Parts: sequence; structure tokens; C-alpha cells
Amino acid sequence: MNPGVVYNAGSETIAKDRISARGDATCTELINRGTYAEAMTAIEIALTGDTTSVMTSKNDTLIYTRSGTATLEIKDSDGIHSQEMTAGSAALIKSGGSFTWLMGQNLRALEVSVPDISGPFARKQSSPTQSYNRFVEQGLADKSGATSNREFEVLFDATNGSAHATMFVGFIPPSGAPAHYHLYDEICHIVKGGGELHVGDTIQELAPGSTFIVAPRLLHALVNNRDEDLCLLGIFRPQGSPAAAYYPDGKPAPGYIES
Repeated sequence: MNPGVVYNAGSETIAKDRISARGDATCTELINRGTYAEAMTAIEIALTGDTTSVMTSKNDTLIYTRSGTATLEIKDSDGIHSQEMTAGSAALIKSGGSFTWLMGQNLRALEVSVPDISGPFARKQSSPTQSYNRFVEQGLADKSGATSNREFEVLFDATNGSAHATMFVGFIPPSGAPAHYHLYDEICHIVKGGGELHVGDTIQELAPGSTFIVAPRLLHALVNNRDEDLCLLGIFRPQGSPAAAYYPDGKPAPGYIES
């Protein structure tokens, strides 16, 4: 895990030992544990066909479909549940369940593993949940405002079953962005559009599929220098508001009120 470093499936920055097969799928490990305990990890899956089953042991798995289609089958204590996943579809598989991709057609999806309460760090960050929705679709929930005329839509949090992390899609209009930081750690994945990630004096290009992790208090800026919205998927823990951001002087960013 290298905070602030951008990875793309198929790029030269990905070591060969981070690429593996799962049935007909090619799986690229974009964010790994590195030397961290209880770390979130992220895999991009590229699939035409079927995969073998994955058991979620000691972690929840949050999934987002960037493009293509496939049927996602989830097995848990309540039985077997399946749904056709298309662009914007998301899913939550709780620890102890399993999932399988079937009939994939040019699927590109991100699978994020979030450690469960079997570890002490996760236990301190877990939240009580209200219900459990295995599948959700982007575009059905209301958008909320964040900084710099940005908006976000929450897909998963404690209200629909995710005790350990929030998954959201952020919409960033063409703009510059001041450096800011969060108190949570977050995996970011570019869904649509592009721009730049600024970390200190380092500037990295962003395009669909670009993925990076932001550690707590890492100063960074996302800049959309295109003529279209930059659409970003974020998964952060502990679960909470995507608007929770601070400027370098410690002041809350506009649009966020500390509770």
C-alpha cells in the first residue's frame, strides 16, 4: 500500500505477481496490504465468461461495476441471491459469505475488501447497521453537496448494511481544487472523466480505472482539467460523510459541519 500513488490495470506500474486468473477473469491487485495490518485492498476484475467462487473471510467486500455486464451471485446464511450488474451497479458481501461472477461480457469492476471486527482496529471503527441491501444502483439516491460545487451519492453505509466503510460516487465539475485532507483512509477509483492528482509537488494523470489510496491526513488535491465531470468512486473507513474534509490549517472545508 503506497498512499498517494496512482495505479492502473495493465500499466507498467503493476508488477506481474499482482495479476492473477480467477476462472475466465483477469484480476489485477491495485491496492495491496503492503506492510499494514487490517488494510483495505482493491482488485480490478476484467471478465468475459465466468469466475470461480470467492469466500469473504474476515472482511466485507464492496463491489462497483464500471463497465460491461455480468451476473453476480452471492451466497450467505440467507441463501443465494443474484443480480445482473451493469455500469453503476454496486454490491455488498458481508464477511462469511461468498460471491461468483457469471456470464460476464466485457466486465470491468472493482472489488474492495474491508476488514471486519475480527481485528482490533476494525472493532474500534465499526458502526451499528439498520438493514442489509446486497445490491444497489447508482442514480437512485439523492445527491448531497460537498466542497467546491461538488456533489456525491452514497451507495453503501451503515443505513443499508455496511458497518465498516462508506461507498460513494463523487461528481467533480471542471475546476481546480485546493489541498485538503481527511481523517479517514480512502480508496479512490476513477469511473469516468479524468484530471490530475496532486500530492505535494507530484502530479499524476487520472483516467478511467485509475486507483489510489489516501491515508488519513495526507494532503492532496483532485483537479478536473477536462470539459466534463470527473466521476470518482470512493470507499472510506470509518463510515461517515464523504463531505468530511479539512484544509491544511485544520478548518473544515465549506459544506462540512463537524458533528
